[in-house]
Amino acid sequence: MLFDRALTISSVLLATTAFSGLILAQSVPLWLAFPTVIILIISLLRAGGEGIIRRAMARVTVSATLWSVLLICAFLILLIDLTVVSQNLLQAGIHFLVVLLDIKLLTLQQRHDYRHLYAISLMAILASAALTTDAWFIPIFLLYLLAAVWTLLLYHLTHETDDISPGVTPSSTAAGHAAFPSGITHRFFWWTNGTALMTIALTLTIFFLIPRIGAGMFQKTSGETLRTTGFSDRVDLGTIGSVKQDPQIVMRVELPDQPAVEKDRLYLRGLAYDQYNGRSWNHSETRRRSLNSVDEGRIFLVRPTGSRPPGSLSEPIRQDILLETLDTAVLFAAPFAERVSGEFLTVLTDTMGGLYLPSPPSSRIRYSVTSHVTHLAQDERTASTLVYPDFIRSHFLQVPEESQLVADLAHRVTQEATTPFGRVLAVHQHLLGNYRYSLEGDTATLSHPLEEFLFTRKTGYCEHYATAMVVMLRTIGIPARLVTGFLATEWNEYGGYFTVRQRDAHAWVEVYFPSSGWIIMDPTPTIDTLIATNRWESVRHLGESFRLQWDRLFVRYSATDQLAVVHGVRDSSDALREQASRWGSLISAPIEKGFSGLVHVAQTFRPGMLELITGVVVVGFALLLLMLRDRIGLWATTHLPTSHPQLAIAHLYTRMVRTVEKHGVRKPPSATANEFARLVEREWKAASPMVADVIALYHQGRYSRTPLTASELSRAAEQVGRLQSLLYTP
Repeated sequence: MLFDRALTISSVLLATTAFSGLILAQSVPLWLAFPTVIILIISLLRAGGEGIIRRAMARVTVSATLWSVLLICAFLILLIDLTVVSQNLLQAGIHFLVVLLDIKLLTLQQRHDYRHLYAISLMAILASAALTTDAWFIPIFLLYLLAAVWTLLLYHLTHETDDISPGVTPSSTAAGHAAFPSGITHRFFWWTNGTALMTIALTLTIFFLIPRIGAGMFQKTSGETLRTTGFSDRVDLGTIGSVKQDPQIVMRVELPDQPAVEKDRLYLRGLAYDQYNGRSWNHSETRRRSLNSVDEGRIFLVRPTGSRPPGSLSEPIRQDILLETLDTAVLFAAPFAERVSGEFLTVLTDTMGGLYLPSPPSSRIRYSVTSHVTHLAQDERTASTLVYPDFIRSHFLQVPEESQLVADLAHRVTQEATTPFGRVLAVHQHLLGNYRYSLEGDTATLSHPLEEFLFTRKTGYCEHYATAMVVMLRTIGIPARLVTGFLATEWNEYGGYFTVRQRDAHAWVEVYFPSSGWIIMDPTPTIDTLIATNRWESVRHLGESFRLQWDRLFVRYSATDQLAVVHGVRDSSDALREQASRWGSLISAPIEKGFSGLVHVAQTFRPGMLELITGVVVVGFALLLLMLRDRIGLWATTHLPTSHPQLAIAHLYTRMVRTVEKHGVRKPPSATANEFARLVEREWKAASPMVADVIALYHQGRYSRTPLTASELSRAAEQVGRLQSLLYTP
């Protein structure tokens, strides 16, 4: 291909890439995008050598008068757009830029026309960068850089004349010198692409040396917030269920200091409520106070250090949270938050530990929280009576007047318990074992939704379970409150973070103990439906992880991040070099020894025999792994994660369900674990004792707050192994 034709193609592609950025930023309306796409297609066909179009465009002569008329028309369009259509200076300016791009593509003949096109394209790509912070800008920007390198090189290689006619070849010129006499060779192609790669590397280097001071400063904020529910001063019973099928992402939560933290669930606390009127929950006090700040206002103390009993606290959990644009000012965090850090002017809190910003954010925000989960003290587990402060009794023992039926049920369920903690467990186990989880029952319009749930339907979702437990505990004199937030269960293995969606909205219970404080209890049954992990699910997780890294490394990259990178590289270089040297010496010696032995053995075989033996060994090893994969999985579950028995028993329970389903007994999605045990007893009687034992250990490990011992985990693994052996017994 000749240089002059390649120049025209690369120039049109440069304009196309810049226009694509504006399209993806949703800043070009359909009435303007459609004719622009047609003009770009015509320009590419003309540059590519389509005879009819090239001859037709060659007849168009752009005089100074015609150019002036076109500019006047463009300004008239700008005025109409500014005053009538968009009525916004930024949007009207972008529309005017696209109109200029169209005019220049239609009149692309003179050499200065190309320079004008390059300037318009540069303004367009800068506008798209200012309009968005999404990761789609990466390929657009890289394509723009590649097209720009090609275009500028070809521009300077073509003949330096005042006029350039893309439709004229060297053989048709008067003297054969109006175009560069050579075309694009294989060597030129790769040298140009190499130059583009070096340009991209230089761009990234400059970016990290000079951090951005703004990100998407002109991005649109109106109408883009996600609508949430359950995070206001009043929550009607039945509102959270309306978002339980919404897959939109609300936040991403990283746990940088917790490499071994339980990855199957994470509670993210929003707001707590103390008053229930029979249909909705409310705050009795709406006063908020500003948190004290340290470190020049970047860190806000939620609770002073040492204000909790040291024996009731777990290890601190630090969360780095990227929160999408929501219609609420609530900040979410794992319970219970001790301090919050972020680029905030102020952070507010209420009397029940809820965290707020002064107003809902207009764009996604990133902040960090350090939390401590409280554990119940041993003496309060066995205490026969507990004395509660007056403030707690006055705020967290209120019940509706018409709740006598609920009170009778609570006394009947707890009549055999001799301690407050025993009564809490009795109510908790009653709700887990006798009610089914379902999103089908809408109780938002009922006059007595709690009684309908407990005595009539006996199906509901998290709000019904949590409300039932709080009211039942209060009727027997135990302070409790309802909490709304999110229950994160989707772990992204590529990025190492939880993806939290609208459907993860959840409600649970906090029960008060005088010495330990508020203890989390969740009476909602776990939905143990196994989600098939296919390659598309993995690709989706990988894409979400990439978007998170894009936001951290590019969108929110600052001078603080720059210094952290420099110090990290300096501090870790020596340790990395030493570690690599040690690993290399440990690995190289046995590899060299084994390789030399293989070479010696291979010399004794006839040609082709070594390949045959290798194939047989590989196939046999694969078949052996396939036969033993269940046993290997059981061993890994019971021996590797021994410091996290809740996660281990959850894996064993999942393996038990899979094994039973292989026999043909399928677990309905809405069935509780006890209902599944009764189903197995009917359908597969020989497996019933093993299933019942695993389910009992599963309930103890997941819901009782009493961790399973190593012997109990081994017993559960033995039962699952016996179940698997029974499956293959003829």
